[in-house]
Amino acid sequence: MNIVGHHHISMYTKDAKRNKDFYTNVLGLRLVEKSVNQDNPSMYHLFYGDEVGTAGTILSFFEIP
Repeated sequence: MNIVGHHHISMYTKDAKRNKDFYTNVLGLRLVEKSVNQDNPSMYHLFYGDEVGTAGTILSFFEIP
């Protein structure tokens, strides 16, 4: 099997607001989607990427306080 790339990388954050401020205002990424964690709808799931959300450019964060 050859691995030719990745779709997205997922990580955890303790603070969705601070996470969004850093990745959009400091790094200049675009918030592609904001949804909830399917396993716990009280927690956010944030997606950042390029202007069109191209696979391979996506960073995903689960808010886990």
